[in-house]
Amino acid sequence: MNVPRPLNAALWCISQGWYVHLLIPGGKIPPRGCDRCYRGTPDKPNPEYIEHTADDCPCIPAGRWCHGVRAATNNPETVERWCHHLQDAGIAVAMKPSKLLILDVDSHDIQKPESGDCLPGLQLPPDLNPDSIRDGWDTMGLLCGIRNAPLPTVAPPTMCAATPGGGVQIWYQTDDTWRQSTSRLGWQLDVKAGWAYGICPGTVTSKGVYRAIGDSRSVAPLPNWLAADLKRTGHHQTPEAEQPRQSAKQLLAGLQRPKGAEYVNAAIRAEVERVVTAQSGTRNDTVNAAGRALGRFIPGGLVTETEVENLLVAAAVSAGLPGGEARAAVRSGIKIGINKGRAA
Repeated sequence: MNVPRPLNAALWCISQGWYVHLLIPGGKIPPRGCDRCYRGTPDKPNPEYIEHTADDCPCIPAGRWCHGVRAATNNPETVERWCHHLQDAGIAVAMKPSKLLILDVDSHDIQKPESGDCLPGLQLPPDLNPDSIRDGWDTMGLLCGIRNAPLPTVAPPTMCAATPGGGVQIWYQTDDTWRQSTSRLGWQLDVKAGWAYGICPGTVTSKGVYRAIGDSRSVAPLPNWLAADLKRTGHHQTPEAEQPRQSAKQLLAGLQRPKGAEYVNAAIRAEVERVVTAQSGTRNDTVNAAGRALGRFIPGGLVTETEVENLLVAAAVSAGLPGGEARAAVRSGIKIGINKGRAA
């Protein structure tokens, strides 16, 4: 079988306007990042890891592959360097920056939902024989029958790839306002979108090759009927409205502390001010440090964990960090601060 070399496949993807990153040779996951960016595993955490987000990581602007899909790039020189460094790597395409969505039709030998509802939210034909639905191919056929739509592998013509497990990945062009899911659309129908990635045809894994099928090597726009069903099943997300920035003074306006805790008040005000004014590239580390600094007051009852967390998260969001990443950095710092406070 003629399998394209990883670099050739990556450069072809870039020529389509897509963003790519590497997968470990023979696998389906990105290579691990540097010690600063690698968390480790739950049973063996990396002691050199520094809590931070991909948005604030200096490795990505420097052209390193840390943070997996978030490091995806359309820079040919960067990808060429990666491929020479990690030969026989697989190539993946980041959905969000490439403005792509993949419908992943699986063919796994797994148990159907106990309810027998293979298309959540839809009224199934009364004469449907449940035993006729054996995998994602059958689920897809049923959905197309209900919608009176052609099979996605037939029309419109678009790039499709057979997976080693017997399924097919159907590629579509769209915008970046979609989210991924497993079986939300239907049983064994997965959606790769947002910060998910698709495996480029030609990539070799331990289970086989992702092989392009059909004649089309271009990607068609997402069909209207399928887009409507994806919206119905919660795959569409509207862009979040930008939150107005607040100053440290505004965030601390309602702060009420008991008398005799002036030094705690001063510490809180200093850390909130530091977080609110943190610059891009330092925000995550600043938030984590603030959590450590204020967390040490918690064991003595001078401040509550909830109070510290909510205040620092609000400050971090005001500084520009996404809420989930801000909370993770705060909690990590607080945990360290609590341990230091107990040891004092």
